[in-house]
Amino acid sequence: MIEVKNLAVKFGEQYVFSNIDLTIKEELITTIVGQSGTGKSVLMKCIEGLVKPVEGSITIDGEKIFQLKKQQLNITRKKLAMLFQGSALLDSLNVYQNVALPLFEHTDLSETAIKKEVKEKLDMVGLEGVLTKMPSELSGGMKKRVALARAIILKPKYIIYDEPTTGLDPIMAEEISDLILKLHSQSHITSIIITHDMNCIRKIKGNIVMLHNKKIVFDGTYDSFINEKSEIIRGFLK
Repeated sequence: MIEVKNLAVKFGEQYVFSNIDLTIKEELITTIVGQSGTGKSVLMKCIEGLVKPVEGSITIDGEKIFQLKKQQLNITRKKLAMLFQGSALLDSLNVYQNVALPLFEHTDLSETAIKKEVKEKLDMVGLEGVLTKMPSELSGGMKKRVALARAIILKPKYIIYDEPTTGLDPIMAEEISDLILKLHSQSHITSIIITHDMNCIRKIKGNIVMLHNKKIVFDGTYDSFINEKSEIIRGFLK
């Protein structure tokens, strides 16, 4: 479980958000929504330990991450994976090398075992016959799938999806949403999705958390969210 308590982040004199309280329960989907610039991605970078708050705490499975020494923090971070908005594939490496990279860096597996793991994860995301392709040879949707295979290669407990459908055509965006649901169901990963894409929100649902004006203005079920009478939420849903 991830617990965020009284979190505040500011850059210079400008607060991104303050007094944020949030609980992300295990093996569920939490969808964090809001307009661009409301601090959704900054909140996720805090959870990863990449941005340090000026107030508050984040606890992952009982560990207060900003009180951990570097070695322990790195161990805790391995529980988390991120699917970046732009996929973040390394252009100089082919698909196999990109997906295998975490295994080469963090395990002592043989190359035979690594190849088996890579093929298994690519199969899970619906790709085959692409091991030797370079990122420049892939479509936007294929890049997302390769990046997702890399994200799950170390079998994380939590996975963060940063705007997973941004930049994709409607058909491919729906396929990625379907894939997120499939992986969540098959792997029992705790999924955290950052998005302002209403089609993605409707497809994935989950527990909805909405950020607005530096605060959380909603935290509840999808059904409660779409029936909420708040002007802020009604405006977002239009």
